[in-house]
Amino acid sequence: MKLHTPRALTLLFAAGLAASLTAAPALAFPGDDDCQSLHARWPAVPDAASPAKGFDAATGRDTRHYPPHPLADFKHMLLELTIPDMNTPRFSATETLTLAPTGNDLYVLPLNARSMTISAVSCDAAKATFKYTDNATLEISFDPALPAGKDASVRIDYNVTDPQIGLTWTPESPAWPGRPAQLHSQGQPETNSYWFPCHDFPNIKLTTEIIATVPAGFTVLSNGHLAEHAKSILPGDDTHGMTPVERFHWVQDKPHVPYLVSLIVGKFDIVDVGGPSTARPNLPMPVYAPLGRGSDVAATFGRTPDMVALNEKLFNEPYAWDKYSQAIVWNFASGGMENTSCTTLYDTAILSPDVLNDHDLDGLISHELGHQWFGDLATCNSWEHIWLNEGFATYLSDLWMEHRDGRDAYLRSIRGHFDGIINADHADAPQEVGMCSKAYNNTWEPFRRAANPYGKGASILHMLRCRLGDDLFFKGVHEYLERRKFKTAETADLRMALEDVSGESLEQFFSQWCTRPGVPHVTITTSYKDGTLTLSGQQTQRLDGDNPAFEFDLPFIADSAAGASVRGVLQFRGKQATAAVSLPGAPRFVALNPDLTVLSAVSINQSEASWLAQLAGAPTTQAKIDAARGLAAPGDTSATVALRTLAQTASAPVELRQEAAKTLADRGDLSDLRSLITTCPDSWEVREAAVNALASMVDSGKVKPGTELALGIAEQVTYAAGRDKSLKVRCATVRLVGKLKPASRPQMIADAFATDSFSDELRQAAVDAAKSLDSEWALNKVLTLTDAKWLARLREQSTRALGSLGKHNPDKALARLGELLNDPELRTRRAAGEALVELGDAKAKPMLQAQLKSSRTMEWTELVNDWIKQLDAKAK
Repeated sequence: MKLHTPRALTLLFAAGLAASLTAAPALAFPGDDDCQSLHARWPAVPDAASPAKGFDAATGRDTRHYPPHPLADFKHMLLELTIPDMNTPRFSATETLTLAPTGNDLYVLPLNARSMTISAVSCDAAKATFKYTDNATLEISFDPALPAGKDASVRIDYNVTDPQIGLTWTPESPAWPGRPAQLHSQGQPETNSYWFPCHDFPNIKLTTEIIATVPAGFTVLSNGHLAEHAKSILPGDDTHGMTPVERFHWVQDKPHVPYLVSLIVGKFDIVDVGGPSTARPNLPMPVYAPLGRGSDVAATFGRTPDMVALNEKLFNEPYAWDKYSQAIVWNFASGGMENTSCTTLYDTAILSPDVLNDHDLDGLISHELGHQWFGDLATCNSWEHIWLNEGFATYLSDLWMEHRDGRDAYLRSIRGHFDGIINADHADAPQEVGMCSKAYNNTWEPFRRAANPYGKGASILHMLRCRLGDDLFFKGVHEYLERRKFKTAETADLRMALEDVSGESLEQFFSQWCTRPGVPHVTITTSYKDGTLTLSGQQTQRLDGDNPAFEFDLPFIADSAAGASVRGVLQFRGKQATAAVSLPGAPRFVALNPDLTVLSAVSINQSEASWLAQLAGAPTTQAKIDAARGLAAPGDTSATVALRTLAQTASAPVELRQEAAKTLADRGDLSDLRSLITTCPDSWEVREAAVNALASMVDSGKVKPGTELALGIAEQVTYAAGRDKSLKVRCATVRLVGKLKPASRPQMIADAFATDSFSDELRQAAVDAAKSLDSEWALNKVLTLTDAKWLARLREQSTRALGSLGKHNPDKALARLGELLNDPELRTRRAAGEALVELGDAKAKPMLQAQLKSSRTMEWTELVNDWIKQLDAKAK
């Protein structure tokens, strides 16, 4: 056996790390609203030839992803950068890394450093030479080796020109007169290495500071506190005269992971929503708003101090950082990003006064703030544990809604998570993997699994809270934070903290909910005899060696005609469970999982009379919602009357009223549903639900587009929308009219194309309606919205719509999509590629092949290659 010397081991580890840096493409194409108002819409990523199961059958190789070797204790990064011109996407920088080799002397240090020009590398403790491989990996060699355990400083001088991802640069543009140039970073998952060299993986933490010199008049925002702000003059050269500049020195003196390092440069209205009269008087909480929007900050962000105070109280853990800023930036590719002490938000994440009645950004704001504890203070050690970041942040939004609006609002959020996971997450191991899995093709996949870490993660935390009770749950989470703060964490760390506090063994719980796919699907039958009600349950999802039965307790409530009500539990310790309870009189109804204590899809066959009794008499809102869903099949008019009346009842919970409207559509009760458009003036939510329910009737074929009936509905909803103060209702109506197709060019849709609104929501609705109309008129209207003068999200949506509408003039659509493939905005470029695939024209292939020749990132190359494969598959 050959034994490796310490030097050989170090070189092997370095080689392995260098290889791992290119093993999993870090597709930097996040979704619209992540970390969004809790509903991640992750974009398309390259499909593998077979499901990602962590095994390559051809080679026998284990393709699961493990954290790369750090090789050193990264202690501090000082990044000094100079931006001469904000309208030219280029900067020079010097990075100084302070590190101490771990375990063995360090001969080679590999770092991620993508698409940059490295001009020099030096070290204070040894001679340093470097090799730059594939425009992606910087390998620094030391002679002699850096001694283990001793600090060394490594200096890297480099330049970055026109970064494609990681740093979004928005210069001034004639399409946006008066908008100042701006840039912002986005490091998650592994894209900060496009603007500074680093170990770009979350299994290290270090302190950081950024000294940025920028043209005078611009503001720089970064992590931590502002140590210095100074003005000076840069000397001129052969092409430029003396230039006034400003220097900002930001210091993050508590450790965090590299993907959370943030840089924003721009011009803003800055409004601090903290202060002495708030719940957190000593914490600066500046909001960096677009110029001219400072007066709108308080209405959108004014509850931030209360959110901070709530999180500190619930988890007995003080806010850890020097400030909490929130910056609204142009062309942000996600909804929000929780950079340490300074969250970044998308360009219209500030409400105008006219939409305060029906828009609410507290979900997004509380989610990103929650990350300051879960994700920033304690950070997932690798991406299969991303639920420790995203699940917790999602759940903290739920907890804020509970605090702000009460228990029903909290459970409304939990039901939303349950519904999403039940519909998507199926027990199909080994073809599908669970939420916590190292098997993925690229680093965005763990964020967007069917077992989604946002909704399923929050659901798991809710179930743990139900199981342990509030005191032990929050005490256990506090213990987790105490043990892992300023460190990284894995799922087992949370489990062990909860076990130590509760005395329970939770390994089986975590195994079935975190590491395996699927949720239980249960069918319940009942029988009643001699005063005893018996419930029998059967798990009906796939059951085999890879997908054993779930173990859980399913609560129920039985109510009898005699007025008695009893609670019981079905204990599933295999695929079947039985429970018997004494009940005086035959049951009127049996309500299952009435408090949403377990993530499960449960069905029971009850009569319409039983569902009506449950709708009227169940003790919980969630049981009543289940009753409304149980009435979906067409039946007696008494159920129709009950549902319509419930939807119109102002004192009923809004989520129950919305469910009643949906059920009327399912039953085909068109006239009763139409009446809600004008008989629910108190609730825009119910009116919107009624309009959306009408749209679902078109989708299901209950209402035929273009018919006299459709024309009548369109006239009614158009008239009502013209008088409705809710933008959300008006947008829903525009989409409905598109589905109804009352004319080839409906005036309401034409007006929506021409009308300004908050976040361009009316135009976005018009694009959806145009897709439904599916005509050349619709194509031409949508084409106008792909111009650079529109908001990034609207452009993305309009560009993508060309994929379905382009058939009405393929040459025009192809020409425009070819132009948009080279657009400066990543959202638009991505949408153009997806639209070309949907259009399916063979002429698109040369356009995509040209992209391969000009691509500067492996992420774009991977995506374009996948589009070409999809086009080829369509051609066959």
